[in-house]
Amino acid sequence: MISYCIACYRPRYASLLIADLITKTSVPFEILVWLNIESKEFEDCLHAHQREGAPVKIVGSTPTNIGMAAYAELFDASQYDMVVQIDDDVVCVSPRIAETAHEIFRRFPVVGMLTADVWQDEFTTGARPEMAHYQVFDAEHGLYEGPIDGWFAIYRRSCLQLVRTIPRTRYLPLGGTMKHRLAQRRLRGLLCTRMKVFHVIGPQYAHYFGMLDFEIEKYRSLGRTDIVRWYENAKPGLPATERLDKRVVAIREHLLSSS
Repeated sequence: MISYCIACYRPRYASLLIADLITKTSVPFEILVWLNIESKEFEDCLHAHQREGAPVKIVGSTPTNIGMAAYAELFDASQYDMVVQIDDDVVCVSPRIAETAHEIFRRFPVVGMLTADVWQDEFTTGARPEMAHYQVFDAEHGLYEGPIDGWFAIYRRSCLQLVRTIPRTRYLPLGGTMKHRLAQRRLRGLLCTRMKVFHVIGPQYAHYFGMLDFEIEKYRSLGRTDIVRWYENAKPGLPATERLDKRVVAIREHLLSSS
């Protein structure tokens, strides 16, 4: 039913994500991974999932990091009717995402792409703007028109042909580009608040997961000086680990009950 595609550059996050997907998916699925970094520990983790019977497959490896370009290869390797682009800094998802997306795609033929909503608090926006930037498409199904990207984007398989003409660059807002190309064909890419994910954006949660310095160097290499300044400036006032422990437990509980 659903193919999860993950271009992995941050194994610490991705290992949490993959374990969560395995636990919370109760329909036929596969997890397709592209390794954008060398990590024996992460590869060992993937092989352990395989030995336990989980449908996890390493599609390819480019230690030099081809970034977003890896998703075209992952999509080509997928087999199911719903194909998901997931950022590798999503660490937790709500249950029954596949069932929810399947119902919406069946009911609304004009919808070609669904992006999951994100957890938001004083430490993270999850990369989503405020809901004032969105308009209701269908309130019953939690569907909204507005700014979306590929932090957790589910595509109809029939729409994947649009990926083939997108430039294969390392850093590209693939989800937003896909939404635009769907609109040119009178199809919709929508935010769905019935599906939620914990998208780890922000220095506080990066610090909690032990990824703050890694993230700073990544954004510096991409020329995102705005994010580098944000993360660097937050270092002196980072909250205590104990406080974030409780918060992360609460986030996981919230997502578990939000399906």
